Amino acid sequence: MKRIIALALSLVTVMSLAACGGKTSGGDNSAAASSGSGDGKVYKITYANTVADSNPQAINAKYMADRMKELSNGRIEMTVFNNNKLGAFSDCFQQMQQPNGTVQMGDVSSASVTQFSDLYTPFALPFLFSSKEQSFDYFDNGETVKAIEDQFLKDTNVRVLGYFYNDARALTNSKHAVATPADCAGLKLRVMTSDVYIKTFEALNAAPVSMQFSELFSALQQGAVDGQDNGLILSMDSKFNEVQGYYTDLGHVQDTSVIFISEAFYQSLPEDLQQVVVQAAQEAVAKERQDYADKLDSYLDEMKKTMDVTILTDDQRAAFKDACQPVYDWYRGQYPQYDLDAIMADIANY
Repeated sequence: MKRIIALALSLVTVMSLAACGGKTSGGDNSAAASSGSGDGKVYKITYANTVADSNPQAINAKYMADRMKELSNGRIEMTVFNNNKLGAFSDCFQQMQQPNGTVQMGDVSSASVTQFSDLYTPFALPFLFSSKEQSFDYFDNGETVKAIEDQFLKDTNVRVLGYFYNDARALTNSKHAVATPADCAGLKLRVMTSDVYIKTFEALNAAPVSMQFSELFSALQQGAVDGQDNGLILSMDSKFNEVQGYYTDLGHVQDTSVIFISEAFYQSLPEDLQQVVVQAAQEAVAKERQDYADKLDSYLDEMKKTMDVTILTDDQRAAFKDACQPVYDWYRGQYPQYDLDAIMADIANY
């Protein structure tokens, strides 16, 4: 497996296979709460994300804050700002990179992380995972993703704590139903700032447009773009059904939202409070994934009241996957520093 990781990243000669410290076990509740330095200092955290208040990610970011306060006996106070209230996430991430930044934590789709580092580009590839369960197992336990986290920390001074589920990405648009790759031709689709996403929709003969999520609703409303690709729950919570007429459960990416913490802030915490942060994040991830599963059916029923919904058959989805294969060839040429075959082999173990 060490050979796989070296091939997969080939950024340094030897990379640790240990998980990023933010994902190690936090221990039991009593140990986390009682083993502190006793300095009495209260540590305040500002947490930023992009989703609406009703989204499972937003709900469980607040749950994470509550657990931090409980486990630390009030020594950690985290305030959560949802729905881009602190501005574009790229600006919030830059604050996390600063020793005294105004934002200490947050989460955003792994595809958006490619704005800050190329390391997460493989996970934007279309149809890379066969199921959400496979993606959960890989992101929690995969050797190559652990090595990516280590290098990401070195490159950005931001630590990865875990991965919320961000739903299977789907397609909405205002023009017509999409059931085949040919139906994508000419659609002007908003995508995240990601070369892989752009290439994916170019392979489907659409016209992708990079845009911050905070600008998306108005762009859809004004017709600046025809559609977008986000998960079912995020699309409904963002009220895209009010400005879109057609939905397709494309499932081209089993998306994750990466939970970050400023490394400078993390290292400023006493060791027992570091454990509290880790444990609270782990608990929030487990709860958020279950919340997503519990909500999907009811959200789909609600969407059907206002939108034309297309549920792809296995054969139809396979046609989209086949159409996207040139993206893999492009990726290998564009990012030769990553051994994509080794990463895919690691994913196949889960």
